[in-house]
Amino acid sequence: MGYMLFIRRFFLLVLTFIWFVTPLCANADEEVENKIYITESDSKLNAVIEGAGNTTIRLKPKEQVLWMDTSGYLGAALSSDRFYVVSITSGAWKEFRLKPQEAEGATASLSPFIAVLATDDRAVCYNISMNSFFEIRLPVRSELVAVKAGKHVAVVATTDKLFGIRKRSSSFTDARLKVGERVSEIDVTANKVVVRTSDRLLSFVVAATPLAWPCRLA
Repeated sequence: MGYMLFIRRFFLLVLTFIWFVTPLCANADEEVENKIYITESDSKLNAVIEGAGNTTIRLKPKEQVLWMDTSGYLGAALSSDRFYVVSITSGAWKEFRLKPQEAEGATASLSPFIAVLATDDRAVCYNISMNSFFEIRLPVRSELVAVKAGKHVAVVATTDKLFGIRKRSSSFTDARLKVGERVSEIDVTANKVVVRTSDRLLSFVVAATPLAWPCRLA
């Protein structure tokens, strides 16, 4: 009886895993239905996670929510003090503390798998596959051009460098722009970032190995 119970539980675990992973591995061109809904009330951030219930985090006194959004498996909020993310894998709010006034002028973008924030000094990313935040310092005296997140990739563009992010990665991949080179257009799809500059065309692809920014003359 004990052996049969073990087998039954094992197969139940396998079926549960398949049920959870299958939608995450859906075709990249398919739109991901929202599984999370977030609200702010009574100095709290509330998230309703489909199939997992509710989770709440309390804001600090005088902490103000500046932005919030949901996309597929992620929800995110930017406050005057912190960058918050909640996902179906974590089941709870995770927070990244910001320096005083750092949120002023910050830009955020969200996709079903990636949440990214750029301030004057740094870029911060939450990757659902890693269930953690990571950051990188932006070049000194560089100006922010754009922050865009696609389904499996994202980009932070400044006047000096491009920073690519992909799903299942815990670091940024950068490409330095040449002196006088200007970003003119950025196109982000589910699996690819294409940046056109005044001199060339650079691309960042989720499946590329080694991870880099291949380029060609524009």
